[in-house]
Amino acid sequence: MGMSQITFAVAGSLAPALSAFAHAFTARTGHEVQVHRGPAGLLAEAIRNGMPVDVFVSASPDGPALLHREGLFGPARTIARNRMVLVVRPGLDTSIGDPLAFLEDPRWRIGMSTPGADPGGDYAATFLDRLAATDPGRWRGLRDRCTSLYGASLPNRDAAPRSPALDALHGNRADLLIAYGTTAAQIAGALPGTRILPLPLELAPLTRICACARQGSSAPARRFLDDLQGAEAGGLLRSHGFLPP
Repeated sequence: MGMSQITFAVAGSLAPALSAFAHAFTARTGHEVQVHRGPAGLLAEAIRNGMPVDVFVSASPDGPALLHREGLFGPARTIARNRMVLVVRPGLDTSIGDPLAFLEDPRWRIGMSTPGADPGGDYAATFLDRLAATDPGRWRGLRDRCTSLYGASLPNRDAAPRSPALDALHGNRADLLIAYGTTAAQIAGALPGTRILPLPLELAPLTRICACARQGSSAPARRFLDDLQGAEAGGLLRSHGFLPP
């Protein structure tokens, strides 16, 4: 069988781990994998509008479910999970260990990703809505203090990978970020003194990371999808802080 090219669209939060997996797949099979990264909501919309993609990994099930309903992609498979946390910039009050206490304090600027474009923003918005419903008086005005700082556009494919969440905190555009645990770990590695406070699971359940392949895709693309559920991909994802499915 001749060698094929597989076009792979992957959520930005998963790109470091799964780009490494794609390179390893090419080395093992000879099938070239072309990687497109970006906010999963925007990737799903681009695929709907004709972007040629064989395999898609999203940070939530929503985009894959939409593509499946429209008959473009097969059913999604959950390959990993993640956790939502509060990232506290270096220098903020280290005596506070409760993420809700930080969120309640009106002094702090709260950043997040962009709902509708990026699942990270959708998860953050859902958490904020659930939190507000627990005590509307206490949390009045919380959403007004939250700003979408990244996740609103697809990156240039030729640009060097970067963390827009890290850029937001490093650039002093926020004091707190509602973000994925894996993103928070990346930030903490680059900004000593950053703290990571897990959000309550009853308000911010573990996220679902889903993979799917285009209907009628090639055998190599289907093999790539199958391998995304295997031990090698799972080990890479765990090494980057993702949780098992």
